[in-house]
Amino acid sequence: MNLPQFSPKSRRALWLGALFLFINGFFVAKVPQATRPELAGVSAAFVLVLWFPSLIALKNWLGWKRAIQLLGALGAFAVGIETFAIQTGLPYGEFSYGDKIGTKFFGVVPWTVPFSWPPLVLGAMALVRHLVPKHRLWAATLVLLAFDLVLDPGAVDQKFWSYRAGGLYYGVPFSNFCGWILSGWIGALIFCGITRNEPIPVPLISSVTLVLAFWTSVCIFATPHILWIPAIVGFALLIWIWREIKS
Repeated sequence: MNLPQFSPKSRRALWLGALFLFINGFFVAKVPQATRPELAGVSAAFVLVLWFPSLIALKNWLGWKRAIQLLGALGAFAVGIETFAIQTGLPYGEFSYGDKIGTKFFGVVPWTVPFSWPPLVLGAMALVRHLVPKHRLWAATLVLLAFDLVLDPGAVDQKFWSYRAGGLYYGVPFSNFCGWILSGWIGALIFCGITRNEPIPVPLISSVTLVLAFWTSVCIFATPHILWIPAIVGFALLIWIWREIKS
């Protein structure tokens, strides 16, 4: 089976996109008006733009039917577990979304959630595709957890969502990361079930590259202080991704 690969042109386009989003992250962090609630539609549009490379990469690998099946299953799970979490506080801790990322389903979960979480699962699975084959589920779960070490502090700092009790990790509680271990493992399980453990192509890493470029920038340029740990983790992940794409 010939797996889809990055062409030199698509590789350049991905890194130019990552650079653009890194610059965009600077403005989001430094200009509060850039993410005011009235511009929630712009934030939502960015979510769709960042999701689109995942759709194309999956289509090139699995075909339209299975690509939509996988994205649909991951998206439905994301909406379900986050709705449950907001209503009960489990498994992430008590949190709520702000008004910056789109209209909410039944006033609870933004409609962007089924588009924002699946690309993270695809990226994690692509990153660990050559690592510990017998423990791929857990390896991908830990990579997803690393993604959240970058995303959650940046999003809390920008008030995209907030935790009622706060937390020692830049306002994020320990319970959130326990929840990510659970949801990440289930997400990886869904991925493996639908793809039938077929060899994974590296272009599945496309969307998460763009996502991490943006949120790493937000963490670096956060006001009044840099979010040091998320920034370092973000850079480390981007270097890893760069090596995977380059190889």
